[in-house]
Amino acid sequence: MVLDRILHHAASATDFKEIINRRGSCTRSSFRTIPRRQRVVYWAMRAVLLVLAASALFAQQPILYFRTTYNAASYAPFGLPNAAIARGSVFTVFGENLGPAQSPALAFPLSATLGGVSINVTQSGVVTQAVPIYVSAGQINAVMPSTVTAGLATLRLTYQSRKSNAVTIQIANSSPGIFAISSGGYGPGVVYNYVSASSQPINSLEAPAAPGQVVTIWGTGLGPVKFPDNVAPTPGNLATPVTVTIGGQAAIVSYSGRAPCCAGIDQIVATVPKNAPLGCWVPVSINAGGVVSNTATMAIAAFGATSCEDPGNPLSKLVRTPGTQAYIDFEQVELTENVNTNPATLKTLYKLYSRFYTRPNSPHNFDPYMSWPPPGTCLVHQASGDSYLDKSLPGALPASASLSPQPTQLYNNGTQSLQFKPSQYYFSSTLGGTFDSQPFDMNALSANENITIDPGGANHAVIAFAIEPPPGWPAPNGIITIPRNEPLALTFKPADAAAPTAIVLYSYAAATNSTVELQCLAAPGAASFTISADNLAHLPPTYSKIDGSYANLFVGTLGLNKAISFNNGLATNGILVDSSWLAQSVVLQ
Repeated sequence: MVLDRILHHAASATDFKEIINRRGSCTRSSFRTIPRRQRVVYWAMRAVLLVLAASALFAQQPILYFRTTYNAASYAPFGLPNAAIARGSVFTVFGENLGPAQSPALAFPLSATLGGVSINVTQSGVVTQAVPIYVSAGQINAVMPSTVTAGLATLRLTYQSRKSNAVTIQIANSSPGIFAISSGGYGPGVVYNYVSASSQPINSLEAPAAPGQVVTIWGTGLGPVKFPDNVAPTPGNLATPVTVTIGGQAAIVSYSGRAPCCAGIDQIVATVPKNAPLGCWVPVSINAGGVVSNTATMAIAAFGATSCEDPGNPLSKLVRTPGTQAYIDFEQVELTENVNTNPATLKTLYKLYSRFYTRPNSPHNFDPYMSWPPPGTCLVHQASGDSYLDKSLPGALPASASLSPQPTQLYNNGTQSLQFKPSQYYFSSTLGGTFDSQPFDMNALSANENITIDPGGANHAVIAFAIEPPPGWPAPNGIITIPRNEPLALTFKPADAAAPTAIVLYSYAAATNSTVELQCLAAPGAASFTISADNLAHLPPTYSKIDGSYANLFVGTLGLNKAISFNNGLATNGILVDSSWLAQSVVLQ
């Protein structure tokens, strides 16, 4: 059977074995053949193996960090709906002085102690030992026993007879996560394209899957098993109901159970729907027992294609092309705030973002601000902190990628000019606008806007642009309440029939200091869009009271069809995109 060949191939991949061994979840003796093509998986899951701290000093007490126990695949921040640790899953915890400098080799049956490290899970006075599979000074990976029960528990580590502090965790029957190439739960997932028994390349921008093709998704957290968690897994579908969504379409699932190689690691074998959209970052998610995983991506192209494309999105080519680049984004936002304020506050904001940087060369490139999903789909981002304020969605290029110093720039709105030289690795600011019809800072926009790069310098360049008009969106006057367990249907009138309409739903939860952002794209000319219940299930609830939390719904004209390309001595490839948004604060239930 094809499924048998898929599972055998994955379980025989020596390079995958090496990765799991470094994470500690399979034996070296379980493998006999070594296909070299699987070596890339090392990079896909290396964060689960990464040693984050230097070797602990002898006799120092282990310290577990607050709220840093994660699903080892999704890294969903504490408190979010999919952040619980599933029974039988691999989890990661961070801290100090947690274990030895080098994780010992493993062999089935796995022991409750590894390198002098053991982990107790306590529920109602009952102590169960987790199975450590990778230990280091700063990070521990372990399998949560299938025998624990769903609910609150405390986690406590012992290293060389010294006990750590106890931390509270939430355990669930199921809480799936998809492993990602980024090793952080975002961007391209660890997905293999099935070509033949001997050819199963990892999905990438240069190796897309085709509609109708079988793929294998690697994850953890589908649910508990009936056999001991410390022995070599028995292949077979778990009792947990599992569905897979690819590009907003339901995929046929032919296997959802443990990977034969690895304790706590799951494989989901699915067929790419024939009506799945083509694109470079097609959203992929798993629903196990009613809990939705992180959203990873995969590349899908027509049969026989050797690379993916995103027609109509010039930002896609920018992300897929290495070298020196520039991204300039100008936004006009008309925001109605009517949660926690009466009467409603009306704001018009003119916002500018600019960054010059170097993009690496990788078949797995991804950028949360430019890797828009195909029209008709949504991409979900989860992060710690308030990413709206500091542009820090996971996957953004690090500060080290930016040109230093950033170039001086001059913005002109047709009646006023503002020269600025970014003091950090990017520039992001509200330049002006109105607050309840009262103007502040720079004047309203005109038809003669432009931005000058390196004014008067060797790389002087002037880029003229005109802001797109916003779509027509009949938002209600009252507070918008969005249930998170049913689809959300939106209607609007496109302002530019050639431009896609973007829908962004952003939620920040102050109690857990975590962010969820949904980025959805409607096709040019479309007058409606529906956000699925599975996508909304990622969002934390918000309330009509002041606690520092907030949620906003944006509907905007995304001017990808009028994006302006440029280049100079600072950037071989540069793009300016302008957009215009209508937004309103919302309550999530």
